[in-house]
Amino acid sequence: FKLTPLTAAILVIVSAQAMADDSVSNQSQVGTANIAEVKQTAAPFSTAAQQQLGEGNDAMAVQDTATGTITQDQAGDFNAGYAEQLFENGSTIVQQQVGSLNISHASQSIGMGENQALQQQTGSGNFSFLYQDSQEATKGQTFQFGDANEANIEQIQLGIANNATIIQYGTANYGTTEQIAHMGGEIGINQAGEGNYAYGDQRDGNGGVITINQFGDFNGSEVWQGGQTANSQATVNQYGQTNETVVDQSFGQNNNAQVLQVGDVNAIYADQFDSVGSVLALYQQGTGNVHFTYQSGDSHVLNATSVGTENKVYASNWKGPQLGGQFGSNQRATVTQAGNGNIASFNQDGVGHIMTTNQTGTGNKTTISQADSYNELYFDQNGSDNILIADQRGTTNLAQGTTNGTGNTTEFDQSGTGNQAFTTQLYGSDNMISVKQADTMNVAYVTQGGTGNMASVDQSGVTQMATVQQLGSDNRATVLQQ
Repeated sequence: FKLTPLTAAILVIVSAQAMADDSVSNQSQVGTANIAEVKQTAAPFSTAAQQQLGEGNDAMAVQDTATGTITQDQAGDFNAGYAEQLFENGSTIVQQQVGSLNISHASQSIGMGENQALQQQTGSGNFSFLYQDSQEATKGQTFQFGDANEANIEQIQLGIANNATIIQYGTANYGTTEQIAHMGGEIGINQAGEGNYAYGDQRDGNGGVITINQFGDFNGSEVWQGGQTANSQATVNQYGQTNETVVDQSFGQNNNAQVLQVGDVNAIYADQFDSVGSVLALYQQGTGNVHFTYQSGDSHVLNATSVGTENKVYASNWKGPQLGGQFGSNQRATVTQAGNGNIASFNQDGVGHIMTTNQTGTGNKTTISQADSYNELYFDQNGSDNILIADQRGTTNLAQGTTNGTGNTTEFDQSGTGNQAFTTQLYGSDNMISVKQADTMNVAYVTQGGTGNMASVDQSGVTQMATVQQLGSDNRATVLQQ
């Protein structure tokens, strides 16, 4: 059925009804060039009511082999509405338009029954499309308040008790939801502003909740969830302009992703792939912050917070200049950034690793790699242009430190079992610490304060211990134990 506006100069009122027994149709038209058509075939107890007020309105309702209800209300100019229910039982479609040049399309076909479709448009030039196929007890709703907004909901193939809602305030917002061959999924999209883009997706799974809230202009967001078996959730909140988010959760159980962006031109790409029980929470506030994440395996936890300008967290195996991520099982990572131009990159591969870093200031950089099993790293950077490089391999190694000042550098290289390194840069600038430990249960303590100090510890063997303390300027210390 093609919907076209008619010229106001032509007066056409057409009311066509083909009804089966016990069906009820009520059509009221006031204005110019209105058209309303109703077809009800082999559908006892069905009801179709269409009311049009204005000029150039089109409305058509079709119910075939169904017991259902269709209601269409149109008030304004050149509105068009189309509703169809085929092979449905006890399903309901309601479409209401107030304004001009709005279009609504709802179709429920070859379904099991008790599906609901509700579309409301207020404004001018809004487009809404809702299609539900082979669903049972599924509900789709679109609400548009503004101009030139577009909302598309598809809930298709075999599915039960899915729920999708799109609410749009503003101008030229675009929102889409898809639930394909899914059971018990919920998708909610809320947009207020101009030019925002949001897309949801849940398919081939059971359960799962997607919530996207956008307040501002030209924000973009995509969320996919596939293979859920319980309570996978993804929540995206964006406040500001031109923020971008992509969240992908697939092939997992009990995944939980939360993304909050406040400001302008922030970007997050978060992955949880082939994982069980993964948790991912990201928060960015400011301008130009970037985060890439990839998690695959079992029971991962990642928390990343960036506040400021142009902070970056690189932990993805497919995006960014430095590849990383979390692989294996039971890893945890926490990255906190406050300031400007801080960069954090990490890669954890293996079992049971723990990493926590905090960056406060400007231009600080961390590059961390942990492999094998149960290694831990805790490090704080305060100041500007400080550098941390850490590489831990083996089992139950520990690196812990703090840097305060400007241009300080700390390097950890640990392999073996049970080695521990503790470093502190109290104050100053251009200080350097290097700790390298291998074999078993070696311990190193290094403390610096001042300018241009250098300390190097290289230990291998069993239960070696080194302690270095430097205060002042241009001190040099080298420890080698084997």
